[in-house]
Amino acid sequence: SFCNPEKNACESRKVISQKYGDICDVIGSGSSATIFLSHKTQEWDPRIHSFYVIKVFRRQPGINAAAHRRLIDAEFSISSSLRHRNIVRTFDLIDINGETFCEILEYCSGGDLHSLVATRGQLENREADCFLKQLMRGVNYIHEMGIAHRDLKPENLLLTSNGGLKISDFGAAECFRLAWETDVHMSNTRRGSRPYVSPEQYLSQKFDPRLADIWAAAVIYIAMRTGRLLWMVATAEDENFRDYTADRQIGRGYFLIEDTCFAASRCVIYSMLDANYTSRPLPNEVLHSQWLQGIEVCTDVEDGKA
Repeated sequence: SFCNPEKNACESRKVISQKYGDICDVIGSGSSATIFLSHKTQEWDPRIHSFYVIKVFRRQPGINAAAHRRLIDAEFSISSSLRHRNIVRTFDLIDINGETFCEILEYCSGGDLHSLVATRGQLENREADCFLKQLMRGVNYIHEMGIAHRDLKPENLLLTSNGGLKISDFGAAECFRLAWETDVHMSNTRRGSRPYVSPEQYLSQKFDPRLADIWAAAVIYIAMRTGRLLWMVATAEDENFRDYTADRQIGRGYFLIEDTCFAASRCVIYSMLDANYTSRPLPNEVLHSQWLQGIEVCTDVEDGKA
């Protein structure tokens, strides 16, 4: 159970049950949260079944209750403001007794991209291309909203039953521009999972957080196509990353990209993986490349059907 036996905690669980149904499964658990699936039958029509994800946050060691609440509020403030077919919808944040917090999210029945790639070994060209285009549409939208995700990885990309891709988990997200601003606030914080973290984040210099998302998206694409990570960390300590940067410095292609990508996609992927972040394209530029413009996204996904 995710709530304690105290009166107001149990009343909070009643609220969850009334609005979002009964817990029917545990679908994930990590260091920061446990993920439950709930099922609700609509009172006015028992034939209508709705499913929701209930994310129950877990306070990390060394973080006091006030700081824990601020982190949760910040994540909810960002994710609940986003409305796009390639972003997981956030419905509600419920406070259980001031200690346990539950975020109510859209359920994506197709699982996550990491599990799909792990099961398949690698994805076919057309499927990976379709997923990348949807990913870049979602990234372009959040960047237009002044938000950088900062933790793009296959585990945070959820799939619908009809091949739709939706970006989830905004716990590491960074606001780089407020609504009334035009300038981008540069970042100096390293965030994300190591294989997807861009090289400029290891330097003691400020950088554009939007372009860290671009780097991660390209690493995800190669992971989809090959079932492998390009490197474990984008620093000189990693032999694969050293080989990649050495090849690029002399204008030579990197074998994993050369063997994976067609001519139209290679130049785009190399530009997204430019070690000099200032040379990377923004998501709108990637979307307007000849390669992505030629990628078809299935009709049901375009229409936003689940």
